[in-house]
Amino acid sequence: MTKADLASLPLLPLFSAARKHVSNDPKKVAVVDQTKKQVFTYRQLLQDASVLKKTLLEDLKLELTGDLDERRIAFLVPAGYDYVVSQWAIWAAGGVCVPMCTTHPVKELSYTISDSDPSLIILHPAFEHLKPSLQEAYPSIPFLQLVPHTGREMMDSLPPFNEPFPLSRRALMIYTSGTTSNPKGCITTHKNVTFQSECLIDAWKYTSSDHLIHVLPLHHVHGIINGLTATLISGATVEMYTKFDPAVVWDRWAIKGSSTMFMAVPTVYSRLADYFNDHVRSTEREDTARAGARALRLVVSGSAALPTPIKTKFAEMTGQTLLERYGMTEIGMGISCGLEVEKRIDGSVGWPLPGVQVRLTNKDTGDIIPPGDGQEGMIEVTGDNVFLEYWRKPDATRKEFTADGWFKTGDVAKQDESGAYFIQGRASVDIIKSGGYKISALEVERKMLALEDIQEVAVVGLADEEWGQRVAAVVKQRSGTPPLELTSLRTRLKEEMATYKVPTVLKIVENIERNAMGKVNKKLIIQKYWPEKA
Repeated sequence: MTKADLASLPLLPLFSAARKHVSNDPKKVAVVDQTKKQVFTYRQLLQDASVLKKTLLEDLKLELTGDLDERRIAFLVPAGYDYVVSQWAIWAAGGVCVPMCTTHPVKELSYTISDSDPSLIILHPAFEHLKPSLQEAYPSIPFLQLVPHTGREMMDSLPPFNEPFPLSRRALMIYTSGTTSNPKGCITTHKNVTFQSECLIDAWKYTSSDHLIHVLPLHHVHGIINGLTATLISGATVEMYTKFDPAVVWDRWAIKGSSTMFMAVPTVYSRLADYFNDHVRSTEREDTARAGARALRLVVSGSAALPTPIKTKFAEMTGQTLLERYGMTEIGMGISCGLEVEKRIDGSVGWPLPGVQVRLTNKDTGDIIPPGDGQEGMIEVTGDNVFLEYWRKPDATRKEFTADGWFKTGDVAKQDESGAYFIQGRASVDIIKSGGYKISALEVERKMLALEDIQEVAVVGLADEEWGQRVAAVVKQRSGTPPLELTSLRTRLKEEMATYKVPTVLKIVENIERNAMGKVNKKLIIQKYWPEKA
């Protein structure tokens, strides 16, 4: 195989789309890297991915085959242009991307490395300090020190292209959040990645004129597929930040027309609302900030349930009704509200995305629940969006599929007559059975967050001999409010919901721990505050 062949790019849908974008506009910007303060075109992205692809193959002495052949490549690279180049180069070489969380300590990084069994670890200079510990733990795995890319002038020509390998090949390994069990390596193929991206492009109408401000972590499907891959396939521009800063986002929105899309988790919207109230409202910046935010085309919330109070506050500030959707690592996005705000239903995540099939089944019998009859059921999904397997866990993979091939999400929902879905929570932790009643912890949380003195809350079920489970609430109070007491809190909540749903146990804490996607591990919450009930 020649050096030119080593640097060639397979005509996978992503690379074909990028080549088309260059043809339409050679100077079209793909990535704005705010850490580097530089912009990078689609042409540069293809060229840099080509060069790094060749380096990967040479480092692993695969010059003869020119193919990683589904070897896993783990990489620890901050959000930005270098991340995108690394991802594209691994895919171009035929490898499986294993993105590692940039905020994880060595112990958690080690779990990912040990489980994914990579052939190579790409390390950005920003994480050079971790190299000795990781090398000591994994002396047999080679490391590639990534040389950060610059916005240098590139040659006019594009890299050579060749025929793609089958889209059925493994492409990406994302680790599940681990909120109910140890994280599992979730394998998606190139077909999955392409379908997940293109169905969102279809539903949310991405175009080359879009500009996304990207603040999501890049080791989860929300940031990788919804934010990065779908945006780049559509020929739009993605403006990347290594971390979320509400001041920066409001400053960017204040420049009307400079961005069109934003995607985040509910805790981010809560922080944006708090920042607006503390630093923007009643200042000379307020009018421009409101106008700029109102001009956004698409503002999406996901990865965790969106509390109604946060949705309401954000709408008052920006005029934006947050678009809610439902997805998970194993399926990408499965359900979404539509772009037409007037057709969105409060509390609903919407309808199945194009090409995705969804059904509800009875948890006890497995019987399919007739559409729209209002019964609670387990969400099951099928389509080209559904993942291939859990890495090296065939039994766990089989367990999560029905006999007729539908993926069992483990989440509970209701469906109304219009076909819209209403998520009740995870069956394992969010459905509380107390005194013969089934209670949605998410519903209780939404009601509690409507109270001005509650900033954050996690509702859990505690084992109880008399009731089966008792409803317990872990609360972070809003600063400056009077101390919360259970009796008065229960009195207020009884005006909003049935008595059996109201918490009988209250724990006030300084902070509720969440993962990078804003999710709470409720099993750990119980272990921490009520170890005797765990």
